Amino acid sequence: MKKLILSICAIALFAYTANAQFHIELGPSFNLPQGDFADSYDLGAGVYLEPRYAMTENIDLGLHIGFGAFAGGDLAGGGGDVSAAGITPVLATGHYRFSSNNVTPYAGLGLGMYFVKSGDVSVAGGGTVEGTSDSEFGFAPRAGVFIGRMNLGVAYNIAGDLNYLQFMLGVRILSRD
Repeated sequence: MKKLILSICAIALFAYTANAQFHIELGPSFNLPQGDFADSYDLGAGVYLEPRYAMTENIDLGLHIGFGAFAGGDLAGGGGDVSAAGITPVLATGHYRFSSNNVTPYAGLGLGMYFVKSGDVSVAGGGTVEGTSDSEFGFAPRAGVFIGRMNLGVAYNIAGDLNYLQFMLGVRILSRD
């Protein structure tokens, strides 16, 4: 009986401390295509959700799940245009907080898969090529500053020819002051 009571107390204590270490960030993102990706697509916007677990006072591990839509643009050389594209990144993330103050700069990295639905291509002269669905492994170095429960962050997403700069405006809910 004593072992059962001690086990229940230990589980309750673990659940309480784990809840203090678990938090979720969500918010909008604004995306700026780079490199070859910028030749066909214009600015994008999206949303993201990132549950995280505080391993230590300075280290968080998480999972970034987002969706971004990029406006289509003209093909290089005036050969036609491209309709909008959608990108869904699913990344394992890690952050290092440089302090534990109310204003906290951080740096981090995300690794994972980018699921891409490219837009249809309308070729000058009347033809249309249907867009494709593809996935690419990629990574995203990131940095920013936590101000209270807000995150002002930037990430550079790289997955094959898909490169874009992502500006995040997130809000943390649950714990992790």
